[in-house]
Amino acid sequence: MDEAAVIAKTLPLVKPGLKLFVIDARNRVERRYLLDWLHTSLAEGGPDQEINWVSLPISDERAKLRLKELQEKLDGDPGTMVIPVRIAWRIPNFEKNRALKKRHIIFGDPRSPGSFRARTILLRNKRRAHCLTGQPATIAELRQRFEELNENAKPGDAEEFAGFVVRQAGLVLDIEERGLRGRRYKVPKFVADGLRASPKFRTAMTELSSDLGKSETALYEEAAKYMKELIARPSALFIDMKARLDRFMLSQGYEDEVVFNKNELARLRRTMRDHPTLLLFTHKTYIDGVTPTDLAYQNDLPMVHVFGGINLDFFGLGFVLRRAGTIFIRRSFENNPVYKLVLRHYVSYLLEKRFPMTWAFEGTRSRLGKLMPPRYGLLKYVMDSANANDIKNVHIIPVVTSFDLIRDVEEYASEQTGRVKKAESLSWFFGYLRSLREPMGKVYVDFGAPVVVGDAPEPDDRLGLSKIAFEVAVEANRATPLTLTSLMCLCLLGTAPRAMTAEELRAAISFFVNWAQKRDIRISDDLKPDNLKTVQGVVDTLVNSGLFVRYDKGSTTVYTIEPEKHPLASYYRNSIIHHFLDKAIIELSLLKAREDRENVAADVFWAETDRLRDLFKFEFFYPSKEEFRENLKAELTRACPDWEEKLNTGGVMLKSLTNRFQPLIGHAVFMPFVESYTVVLDILSRLDRGQVIDKKSCVEEALSEGRQAYLLRRITSEASIGKILFENGFKMAASQGLTGETTEETIVARKALLRKFRALSRRMEKSRLEVLQLADKVFD
Repeated sequence: MDEAAVIAKTLPLVKPGLKLFVIDARNRVERRYLLDWLHTSLAEGGPDQEINWVSLPISDERAKLRLKELQEKLDGDPGTMVIPVRIAWRIPNFEKNRALKKRHIIFGDPRSPGSFRARTILLRNKRRAHCLTGQPATIAELRQRFEELNENAKPGDAEEFAGFVVRQAGLVLDIEERGLRGRRYKVPKFVADGLRASPKFRTAMTELSSDLGKSETALYEEAAKYMKELIARPSALFIDMKARLDRFMLSQGYEDEVVFNKNELARLRRTMRDHPTLLLFTHKTYIDGVTPTDLAYQNDLPMVHVFGGINLDFFGLGFVLRRAGTIFIRRSFENNPVYKLVLRHYVSYLLEKRFPMTWAFEGTRSRLGKLMPPRYGLLKYVMDSANANDIKNVHIIPVVTSFDLIRDVEEYASEQTGRVKKAESLSWFFGYLRSLREPMGKVYVDFGAPVVVGDAPEPDDRLGLSKIAFEVAVEANRATPLTLTSLMCLCLLGTAPRAMTAEELRAAISFFVNWAQKRDIRISDDLKPDNLKTVQGVVDTLVNSGLFVRYDKGSTTVYTIEPEKHPLASYYRNSIIHHFLDKAIIELSLLKAREDRENVAADVFWAETDRLRDLFKFEFFYPSKEEFRENLKAELTRACPDWEEKLNTGGVMLKSLTNRFQPLIGHAVFMPFVESYTVVLDILSRLDRGQVIDKKSCVEEALSEGRQAYLLRRITSEASIGKILFENGFKMAASQGLTGETTEETIVARKALLRKFRALSRRMEKSRLEVLQLADKVFD
């Protein structure tokens, strides 16, 4: 700190007038040191001059504060300047690499020493004790703030006013300490006390007491229990420990450096500073939840509160995570009004104080690779909190973490065939960490454009909430980059069972990278021209993992994916297929128009685009019908400026127009969904009149029938066999009115739709064959 800054900090202390020093001291050693410092360093009337002070362990949230002495002193002259002071204990050279030592964990955080340790530190090196002064204010100014925040405050509320002064003192001292330690340690303090003192919380508790017919005393006791369960209690030591755990998890099998855009991080820093901020991350693996907190810590952003399921609050891990900023939420609390009230006001507190929060947007890990439908639960409670407390301009930022390889994918593939998910526990957690040691390439983090909620929707406005969720999903999809793994899986699954030569694969990837760049689709760093030298290393990792097979014994090197690995490869492909959705729909609709020689080609084409949109509405996030059609027209124009003339002409012009979309990928995008839906429709079509089958039974039967269909090669890949795919197939059939009790009409309609899906499967096979027939030209 330069001389001018030091003078500015100490000016209120040496300024004449009445002063009350609020000493934040956890023990006698700290109190004695601060008193000596005030006497000798600030020279208030000389060393023998008596100082007006009161000492409280403000920074020790476990301590019970005795406020009587402070109450008496606050009854003094309103012009008295209240000046908070504290010691910030330093760890030598800690700021250079933020390396915690084992002794810090065993013997406690040296930044919060006990009496004996504090005395030892002072004997060895007094420079480690840095005395801080918080922004001062007069008693009158503090009283005015208190009354503004508490409209029902009375002159006799001495204890509540003293509690308010303590919280204000802690706040300004924390601000000063962050200037020394960094913004990563910006954490809320005295949250439970702040909530209990909040007029809105008190009013809500009074109303709830009346509604439930329970005494307020009983409700406050119940609320205290939920506050203890919900409220995170972060401290510097556990924030550092969690950061080490984050780094450990991310660097076990992945490269040390997470790849991200520094300009996006700078934008995020400004947003966190100026607005209430939510970071909603897409959820592909257990460790993608640590990327927002890791990036925040490594780049000195404010600590991010993480919402986690109560299933992770088990012995050991739950203790550490709660003290590192994790908020554990019950899976179900719909019938618990007190819990809901505490949660809503806690979230409101964090929003109002601009403490960023993060959680998995989809609510669970994506088992298919593509973005899952959002869960509204947490988003609704956050929006309800913002609405109830008139918090405006909440910025929701999607965070997308992409991986070259994901350890969880094999587990997902197994779950989709019917295996039960293993419950989490401490032993499970250590086993999971061990499984991360295999080399898995790089980690990429991308931030989507913020969705700004100016005014939060009303609690009963489900449409408004769904629009917010939809916007977040769209921005998350836009922020998802093409990676080498996902593109290779798209290409190799698209030509399967035929392999691709290294030259064909390189040409296809180059084509799709150029195609993406023209459409402002993000690509990962390793696909950019400057970084192509690193591509071979990624490919080697993918081959060594067993995902790809590389055969180099012949005249040229070829790559393929073994059939049993198709479900795994499909996961990576699915993470990017939304970028190719318009192209795929156009291709399949053109093939449909080429088949139908009786009707006008343009009419058939546009009808088919609408039909595909409707059939697969449970798989993708579509814009409005008008925007959807405009997007298709824009894609047609990019591929062929005179597309309208060719489409209206029909005949051989349709084949020419189709070739402008080579290499065709409609089959690579839609095949798993078409084949799985076909299995479901086949089951429904075989039901006799009067029979009914529910979704659960249908999915269970489809798992068996799907396996049989694969063995008979009625479906092309095991990637088409999966619980979620079959569930969505059942939902699609339900949306067409084809579930429920079987009648003569539904039998006819089911079989008609089944024939259409089989025809669609044939068109996709034709798409694949056309790519292979033109392989020499397409991949040249």
